[in-house]
Amino acid sequence: MMKSCRFAGSNGVLDVPAPDWIVCDELLFSQWGTFLLALIKHGTMETIRRNEPFSMEPSEFGLLIEGGLFATDGSDDEGARVILIQFLKRGDLFSPAIGNTLQMHLKPHCRTSCLIVRHTAIEAFKADFPAWDRLLPLLWAGMAQAYSQAVSDSGGRDQDKIHRVLRLMAEHPTATDTKLGREIEAGKQQIRDLAGVQKRSATRAFRALEESGVVSFYGYKRLFFKG
Repeated sequence: MMKSCRFAGSNGVLDVPAPDWIVCDELLFSQWGTFLLALIKHGTMETIRRNEPFSMEPSEFGLLIEGGLFATDGSDDEGARVILIQFLKRGDLFSPAIGNTLQMHLKPHCRTSCLIVRHTAIEAFKADFPAWDRLLPLLWAGMAQAYSQAVSDSGGRDQDKIHRVLRLMAEHPTATDTKLGREIEAGKQQIRDLAGVQKRSATRAFRALEESGVVSFYGYKRLFFKG
């Protein structure tokens, strides 16, 4: 069950780094502190554990504080093929929808904490942060660009699709450096589901990646990526 707490200042919110696309916008970057204060005032800290359901209304948004979220374009139906759009990390702003065109599905990779402004608090938040009308279109544009890139990457070989998912997971802060490569907590089924690859084809792709030294698997939920 999803848990929440009202006070966010003790959870490392005030030192969350601004996303690069905000840093590049002089006006928004100058108001990053004001944004965080409005977020703390009107948002709710919510912690979601792995495999727990997580839903948001299209008008809502969040800031990832700790952990990781998979953002995909597919449904939660078993067997449905999906495209991994982004692997969200600390400091990422996100919305469950890109305008009125695409609804995304968010799943926690591990125990994940987010500061979320729910629908009932949106107007009060906007009153304290008028630059939201400038920030939101840029947020959507970045998400749309990530979606476009993901769709383009999904048109290659199944081995390339799996390699892309492995790379995104290896680049995420939840992965750790070891002598064997970047250690990732994930199983083959989760990886092929995120890559949108059928089981038989994924088996061949995993074998090829292992033989080429790109990845090595240890047990069901641990792997090392060297790519």
